[in-house]
Amino acid sequence: MRSSRTLSPLWLSLGCVVACNTPPSSSTATDETSITGDGDADVGDGDPGDGDGDPGDGDPGDGDGDPGDGDGDPIKFDLSPNTDMQSDGGCTCSDDLKHVVCDGLETENCAPDGACAGGDCINDPCLAAELGKSSYGCDYWAVKTDLISDGTGACFAAFVANTWEKPAHIQAEYAGQALNPSAIAIPVGQGANLVYEPYDPGQGLSPGDVAVIFIARDNGFLPACPVPPAFVTNIGVVGTGRGQAVNITTDVPVVAYQILPFGGGSSAATSASLLLPTSAWDVNYVAVNAFAKSVAAPQAQPSMTIVAHEDGTQVSLLPKVAVQGGNGVAGGPAAMPIVYSLDRGETLQISQDVELTGSPLEGNHSFGLFGAASCLNIPVDGFACDSAHQQIPPIQALGSEYVGVRYRSRGNMQDEVVPWTVVGVVDGTTLDWVPAPPVGAPLVLNAGDLVRFSAPGPFVARSQDEDHPFYIAAHMTGGGTFGGEGDPEWVNIIPTAQYLDDYVLFTDPTYSETSLVVVRSPGSGGFAPVELDCLGELNGWLPLGDYEYTRVDLVTGNFMAVNGCENGRHEMWSDEPFGVTVWGWGSNASQGFSTIYVSYAYPAGASVRSINQVVIPVG
Repeated sequence: MRSSRTLSPLWLSLGCVVACNTPPSSSTATDETSITGDGDADVGDGDPGDGDGDPGDGDPGDGDGDPGDGDGDPIKFDLSPNTDMQSDGGCTCSDDLKHVVCDGLETENCAPDGACAGGDCINDPCLAAELGKSSYGCDYWAVKTDLISDGTGACFAAFVANTWEKPAHIQAEYAGQALNPSAIAIPVGQGANLVYEPYDPGQGLSPGDVAVIFIARDNGFLPACPVPPAFVTNIGVVGTGRGQAVNITTDVPVVAYQILPFGGGSSAATSASLLLPTSAWDVNYVAVNAFAKSVAAPQAQPSMTIVAHEDGTQVSLLPKVAVQGGNGVAGGPAAMPIVYSLDRGETLQISQDVELTGSPLEGNHSFGLFGAASCLNIPVDGFACDSAHQQIPPIQALGSEYVGVRYRSRGNMQDEVVPWTVVGVVDGTTLDWVPAPPVGAPLVLNAGDLVRFSAPGPFVARSQDEDHPFYIAAHMTGGGTFGGEGDPEWVNIIPTAQYLDDYVLFTDPTYSETSLVVVRSPGSGGFAPVELDCLGELNGWLPLGDYEYTRVDLVTGNFMAVNGCENGRHEMWSDEPFGVTVWGWGSNASQGFSTIYVSYAYPAGASVRSINQVVIPVG
């Protein structure tokens, strides 16, 4: 790690698991009501400015303790752009929170015990991460989203990448029970030489290293975790219902991901997600499911999960379609708000045949939101299904510009055609597409609109301004057309305004195909080199509007290393912001270790700061 910078049908997939071996060498609150708010304007009932976390509670003059509001409370930080996060002298912080940036130049390196906040070095890195609102953080919640019963026994795990300059001490707990540190392991080496060393809770996780927290695996016939997990049980909710999430905390900022299952190259129903720290959570979201209901796997459903990190969290949902409810989750008709009450660590999951994509949610406290599918087929009647899940950014972290670049084409295809999902947030959103609108792509979006179209890309999609944010995602289709190479997947596309300039990532060593999609933004002096630790400076850049993109393979075929790169822990960096999406999938080229009909994808990281001021009220 740099220490400084220059100023399948599922049953088919499951059937191969039995013969699979080790990877080859490299060649509870339940109060609910369908009425939003009690209308009495009491503190905490959801009125703006009452201090309950609704939009507007952090603005000067609302009584939240900011200077000049006259309420006598201690001063608090606003998290809106260009306020407390910038010093009076116009200085800001680097994306990794390690440097003070003034007039575009890094002018000060913060000590390892400190971090940058508001354009100054402070002595509390976790506070700096909380104010910075990115995928760097000290407090995460991992959620095992819905998974069809055929996936019983999946190894549920989370990755923690230490991006700091001092050791990170990791703690995790589930339902009030601390996870045994023996369930945490540090992957060392790459490819065939990758081993899992025990995590020492006293020493912590060294700078630049990645730890894998093996959370749970129920008894089943899917591959076991390579390290005994903390729990031998299913900690997820099947279908609609309530459950518990896993809290992961550290004493310095890290980046975290979750994957289900870990070691899924020889497994089934695979997916992964970047996790957002609680510091990046907010009170206002638009629901996004992974995809439409599968036809080929009738038991599979679109799904979403809400997670709370404070007691007394109330989340109002304005559903576009009727909510079926059940198992402690209230249902209700379309267009009628439903209020759900949750306590710290509690999850509420809604799985049903009809998507809730486009439905707004609003809470009295910040909360987390995951979209998912217990298994999805793409197309819906296609061959082989996979699970899918992504943590959804808040509305104010959604962008008005995205660059869509799909994974490297499979098989012998030159330009593989894949689906894209677009969700509207604000009425009257007009979209401009570069180089031209793909066939079926929307030109106008209204609030809650859901449009899916298929095209090879690449493209740039932008709206008229930041007050018209929207959501966009990429998909992989099933592997049936490609002899089992890959399987359905869904991944958030990161807005260009939320790119970072440094990433630490980990790729699952049981996938025989691993490829990175990289998009870079220009700076005042043009495009800056992007470095990958195992390769050096990336090349092969292609122009796309104001941006450039490239794809980088780490392994391919029968786990063959590419240009000195293999699966495992990696770091990427540049002097200018860029985006990275990790793609892993299997193929029939793997020998002695079947990897067909599997895939996963996740953004390697992102800023999650507020880049718009849009509020979608519910009620």
